[in-house]
Amino acid sequence: MPEPTTDFTSLTLDYLPDDIAVVRVAVPGHSQNVITATFLRELGQILDHFAAVPPRGLILESGRPGSFFAGADIDRLNRLWELPEPEVADLCDRGRTLFGRLSASPWPSVAVIDGTCLGGGLELALACDLRVATDDPRTSLGAPEVKLGLLPGWGGTVRLPRLIGPGPALEMLITGDAVSGRRAATLGLVDACVPSVAARAAALRLLEQTVANANHTTRRQQQAEAVPLDADEKAFLEATTAALILGRTGGHYPAPLAILKTVLQGCELEAAEAAVGEREAFVQLTRSPVARQLVRVFLLGEQNRRDSGLSGDNQNNLSAPDPSAPDRSDSSKRDCRPAVVGAGIMGAGIVARHLRSALTTTLVDINAAALSRSIPDILAEAAWDRNARASDPQRAVELAGLLRSSTDLAAIAQADLVIESVIERTDLKRQVLSEIESMVAETTVLCTNTSTNPIATLAESLSNASRFCGMHFFNPVRRMKLVEVIRGPATSDATVATVVAHAKRLGKYPVVVQDSPGFLVNRVLTPYLHEAVELLREGIAPDRIDRLSRRFGMPLGPLELYDMVGLDTAFYAGLVMATAFGERIDASPVIPALVKAGWLGRKSGSGFYAYSGSGHDAPITGVNRQLADRLEPYRLPERSLRDEDIIDRLFLPMLLEALLVLDEGIVRESNDVDLAVIHALGFPAFRGGLLAWGDSLGAAQVIERLKRFADLGPRMTPPPSLLDHAATGRPFTTHFLS
Repeated sequence: MPEPTTDFTSLTLDYLPDDIAVVRVAVPGHSQNVITATFLRELGQILDHFAAVPPRGLILESGRPGSFFAGADIDRLNRLWELPEPEVADLCDRGRTLFGRLSASPWPSVAVIDGTCLGGGLELALACDLRVATDDPRTSLGAPEVKLGLLPGWGGTVRLPRLIGPGPALEMLITGDAVSGRRAATLGLVDACVPSVAARAAALRLLEQTVANANHTTRRQQQAEAVPLDADEKAFLEATTAALILGRTGGHYPAPLAILKTVLQGCELEAAEAAVGEREAFVQLTRSPVARQLVRVFLLGEQNRRDSGLSGDNQNNLSAPDPSAPDRSDSSKRDCRPAVVGAGIMGAGIVARHLRSALTTTLVDINAAALSRSIPDILAEAAWDRNARASDPQRAVELAGLLRSSTDLAAIAQADLVIESVIERTDLKRQVLSEIESMVAETTVLCTNTSTNPIATLAESLSNASRFCGMHFFNPVRRMKLVEVIRGPATSDATVATVVAHAKRLGKYPVVVQDSPGFLVNRVLTPYLHEAVELLREGIAPDRIDRLSRRFGMPLGPLELYDMVGLDTAFYAGLVMATAFGERIDASPVIPALVKAGWLGRKSGSGFYAYSGSGHDAPITGVNRQLADRLEPYRLPERSLRDEDIIDRLFLPMLLEALLVLDEGIVRESNDVDLAVIHALGFPAFRGGLLAWGDSLGAAQVIERLKRFADLGPRMTPPPSLLDHAATGRPFTTHFLS
């Protein structure tokens, strides 16, 4: 077959016997294939060539291991807000038309999906007649646009329901969660799931069968028609899905409801008409400030992925990543020999995360019974299947081969990174760290998982503190994506870079924090918790406080969070913060009174709320009926507060504390704060983070709101930096997307 005359940078074209064309994709300048303007242009040129010289069939595959397509180039998405609506609509039309050319060609096509297949990449695969996925753990297919406040704009909401049915399609589109190759085969999203080495042969067999039977024309006709959906089925699907969406999002995110409406309306139309509705919905979502903030949050994550954790990095650039910049995530697992000391709740969670990341890991605990009890839970946690919402027993057996356990500390001798995770007692941690140092090589990096202990104090037990830092994981480790990498006075740059890279191996977002009371997250969290208790003392009902916090977008109210964390744990943390920042954050008399009464929260069956039983999963039965009596000795003069006042009382002190954190250089810059509060505290992503929320108000408005609470003293006093922001108009965030 003649070759096209154009030279390609993203594509290569080869032919197999019998005129089967193979187009391989390797987009330059990116660690994974992404849909760029160059790729789209070259795809059009390939299709032009095939129009003149038709193949018998086409195999579309990736030339980059582990990546079919990771979606659209984020830089293209980041510019959507600057474009007028007609130009956004034109972008949708051009992409959909191009993919439509592929699906309308006289010859059949098959996509070989080995690795990531997301967003526009999935829409490209859906435009092919057939799809073969591999059973490689890296293979995942999904439509994550909803997580950016958008919906698929190149035919995804039209093709997916016609392929796998409206119900399963809505679940994929509304959650944005990806599915494995095996799950995709079960759904009918792909036609086969095979080992990677057999993918090309499977694609060729499917293609030959399709050419012989010409059944791709029948499939195309079915894809072009409306989807049969009777009135009762539609009403049920609409009602149940809408209720689920509102329950999960609180109505803060417009994209899920837009997806529901677009899919259900599109099912009643032929595909060409349904595409018009998809385009209109996409355009409207690009006008939403929620989408802008969610894309900003995504960019924060991408920026973090490329950041070494050292001060020389360009931490301020929020534009799309420079394709020529090195990817410093260091996600390879070469020669990585981690160990964890301590098999408690946090230690077990940390080990499970290591196993889940395919890292052979040593776990040591001198208590043999505790060690034995922890192992089944570790394996179950490591083998958790998000799609099945249960642990995969077969996967647990496979991962068991990566776990080494011992009661002898000498088992860590060969480790190159050790995470100490014993209980939060300074004396015990110092002792254990000293013993660890005596067991390992001089090049081994030492970490402590701590939320309260000063790194400088713990480092006093070591002979070489330059290789020591904090590595603060958040509970539950599987779900909480943030890790605070806490730099002590003696911690070296090499240690920081090593621990940051290791956190990324675990799929976490590491934020480097200077050693200080509360570090970053707990320091910003404490004013929020403290203010909730002060509101209680002023006569505000606990369920009203929590309801308004959830309405703001938090996953839990502050009093619910107190109960979940444990009031005894909160009491100790509060003492640390009050000692350091007592002028703004007094030690509350309420928390120790509740602890003295044996009210520790969920784990004891009572706290601010009452529970039917004890333990982390104990169901709530309502506000603790005896709470008012316990509060009586500590009452403050009652205030009549509007809902808006209560929200400001909860969140403005957090904003002020974040500004002080920046003033003191606890983190390198503002984007670290927003990334941290989103991924450790559940601060609403649709607000862009704490400082982005402050920018949405403006510094002058923040000062104006604080005036209403001036009588509350220093905790509501604007710091000098806030006054400066108001005077200069300078935003709190860096490169805030306005």
